[in-house]
Amino acid sequence: MRRLLVIEDNRTIAENIAEYFRMKWWHVQTVHDGERAYEEIQRSEFDFFIVDRMIPSIDGLSLIDMVKKRGNVTPYLFLTALDKTVDKLEGLSHGADDYIVKPFSLEELHLRVNNILARAEHSRREFEASQETIDIEDLSVNFASQRVSRWGAEIPLSPKEFALFGYLLRNRGRIVSREEIFEQVWKDYGSDFSYASDTINVHIAYIRKKLDNPKIIRTVKLAGYVID
Repeated sequence: MRRLLVIEDNRTIAENIAEYFRMKWWHVQTVHDGERAYEEIQRSEFDFFIVDRMIPSIDGLSLIDMVKKRGNVTPYLFLTALDKTVDKLEGLSHGADDYIVKPFSLEELHLRVNNILARAEHSRREFEASQETIDIEDLSVNFASQRVSRWGAEIPLSPKEFALFGYLLRNRGRIVSREEIFEQVWKDYGSDFSYASDTINVHIAYIRKKLDNPKIIRTVKLAGYVID
């Protein structure tokens, strides 16, 4: 389940956005000022930010600048009443993926967020696909040969274990739900997710044991798994 942070001082607008995205199977958190938003971004991981430019304590532009200085590259868009061209250019020049002016359509907002994430995912996959080998910690993962090795010594993973580990690795830094793993790696189980869910958990345990690194795949309670 993807995680969205809505940074909006108008509580009615924030809750309307949250309710709509929750119906679309997002986990949504709302904050109403820049200082609280900065605290939450440091405390939790999110897949997307919706940012109002005119928020108390720390304005939207300054907030984004602070977040980026800490190396956070989470995609975001500005949702604001500032509708002049100069305002839009200023927002986009800060690296915003989109700029939406109030009033707005919740359906359009949802589609734009999904489009931004789809483009980011496509770009990331193209980059990852161009890398035949990925090194992480003391491991070398070769996607062409489907082999994992440590200092030249191969660590035998089954084809399904490699597919699961490889998918998490290609999505490192993002929490991947069991449902997504089921759809992308466990398609051969048809629609029986209840069975596949237990199998996924077992395979994760096997991978950790074989790699002799219980922390390489982190479990996020009620959310899924992530390779940081």
